[in-house]
Amino acid sequence: KIGTMTGLLNRKYFYEVLNEELEKNREASLALAIINVDDFKLYNQLYGVKEGDLCLQRIADIIKSSVGESGYTARYGGKEFAVLLPGYDLFSARNMVESIAKQIYVMNNRRTDMKLKAVTVSAGISAAPYAARNVKELMENVDLAVYHVKHNGKNGIQVFDMMSVKSVFRSIYSIKREN
Repeated sequence: KIGTMTGLLNRKYFYEVLNEELEKNREASLALAIINVDDFKLYNQLYGVKEGDLCLQRIADIIKSSVGESGYTARYGGKEFAVLLPGYDLFSARNMVESIAKQIYVMNNRRTDMKLKAVTVSAGISAAPYAARNVKELMENVDLAVYHVKHNGKNGIQVFDMMSVKSVFRSIYSIKREN
């Protein structure tokens, strides 16, 4: 259930928790954020895999300490983290993710042994029942939001709501047209 490297939930167990929490929070709000590390392949190439692992561990620690008892944190993919926040609306979820992103951006400044580039993240946030009725919709919305940030220069946070849907689809459509 818990990953050895990051101390966070693994993806499989995270889905179980997500399904349980969605059931529990039918009448309340449940926010989900995916935090994707920008240019992580480059980071590994510049500093080596060992330093890359340390980077992921530091990010995991920042996310874990920021979320605390408020929710659940998981290693969602190689360079992706998921944050599940029961009882959070989009606004409070965004505030938390902004705080996490700022901490990640400055985390390498504390290193005295070597100068490392700043790490940025692209994050997507959605919430049920406001913008999603089920786990599948919630995941799709968050993925779309991350995709939107990645294709608009990275290093940002996109909240998925009905207003942003049109702009996301417009940008996806224009990207497809350009190719």
